[in-house]
Amino acid sequence: MKIKNFKVAVVALFIVVLGLTGCSTMTTPAINTTDLKTTDFSETMKKGESCQSYLFGFIGPFGDASVVEATKNANISKVEVVDYKHSNFVILAKKCVVVHGQ
Repeated sequence: MKIKNFKVAVVALFIVVLGLTGCSTMTTPAINTTDLKTTDFSETMKKGESCQSYLFGFIGPFGDASVVEATKNANISKVEVVDYKHSNFVILAKKCVVVHGQ
């Protein structure tokens, strides 16, 4: 009986640790950079966003988080700034690309 309880406890602990483990992604920096202090984020600059979602961190992706898709969504012909947003929830993870340009 003690061995069976020990196995159940180990499996339960493994499931809890697996559930609490966070996932991380790494993106490489852009080669051409711009000085954000001199960039004008006024109303004349368009903003496009493209997102993809994952269930439980590994099922997916659902959607297209690319710079090309974000520029199409906002009808941007000249990209000036690209930014990334990440949101992680218990079941759903979301990764977005935000593009500013003209």
